[in-house]
Amino acid sequence: MRTETARDGQRGRADGTAGGRGPVIRRALVAIAVIAAVVAAWSTPAVREELAKSFTRQDRPYLELYFIELPSYVGDQVEAKVAFTPHGGVRSAGPSAKERAEGAPRPASDTFVLKAEADRDGELLGTGWATVRAVDGQAKVVNVDVALPKGEDADALRVSVAGRSEYVVGHLETAG
Repeated sequence: MRTETARDGQRGRADGTAGGRGPVIRRALVAIAVIAAVVAAWSTPAVREELAKSFTRQDRPYLELYFIELPSYVGDQVEAKVAFTPHGGVRSAGPSAKERAEGAPRPASDTFVLKAEADRDGELLGTGWATVRAVDGQAKVVNVDVALPKGEDADALRVSVAGRSEYVVGHLETAG
């Protein structure tokens, strides 16, 4: 219902708001622009991929590392077999600068480095290195060994993945 007020002589609605279709058309144009932007973004492969990832459960990449055989003494060294399995597209970060300074090998980018440390009561007795070229989801058995100083016995062998936080610890009985 339209009325004309005596004060200002302008036309308007009975509730005092301005009349016309301008606000309705503006809202419709904004809605159309938003829908067009969404359709344009959805047609971009990168946007589609990110949206699909956001609605799909994504497992975090991880490494599986465990002993196949517990560490044991063989002469003056400690040996063990570990299973190593990457999951979810884990990539090798390579040894850290500190690990390289300690003698870690510098393998290709698709190869992981395992660090084996033998100790007794927290004192490091020796370090050994092994490399493994791993395929996602496939277990590889790796032999790790650490030479010990003559006459020394270790009480633990820690095997870790160079440049990463994953590790496993096996305890040993004294050799003598």
